[in-house]
Amino acid sequence: MFVRKNLTFRSILVFSGGHLVWLVLWSVLVVALYEYAGAEWLSIPWVPLAVIGTAVAFYVGFKNNSAYDRLWEARKIWGAIVNDSRSWGAGVRAFVTDQFRKEPVGEEELRAAHGRLVRRHIAWSYALRG
Repeated sequence: MFVRKNLTFRSILVFSGGHLVWLVLWSVLVVALYEYAGAEWLSIPWVPLAVIGTAVAFYVGFKNNSAYDRLWEARKIWGAIVNDSRSWGAGVRAFVTDQFRKEPVGEEELRAAHGRLVRRHIAWSYALRG
């Protein structure tokens, strides 16, 4: 998963696995054969090319829309986790008390329990983040 907003040209070449280089070499070969060797049989009519191009454009558009929907759903879920975590932390401070214990617990021990619970929850949240 890419989390940075910028990609270097080198990282794109590494990611493409050399396929881009082979595609450029193949294209140069085909153009050279058509232009300089007179291989007229390499010509492609424009109508099928336009139809295929339109179909590919629709396909890429739908894939892009689907990817953005997944991204937006993940942002909504992460926002809900953050908001629920704040509420949970407030609930810990409000409900974790020594009210029903037979012997009272010191304030320092109670704060340590609050801190332990909140830190565990923060660790859980960051473990989900990846």
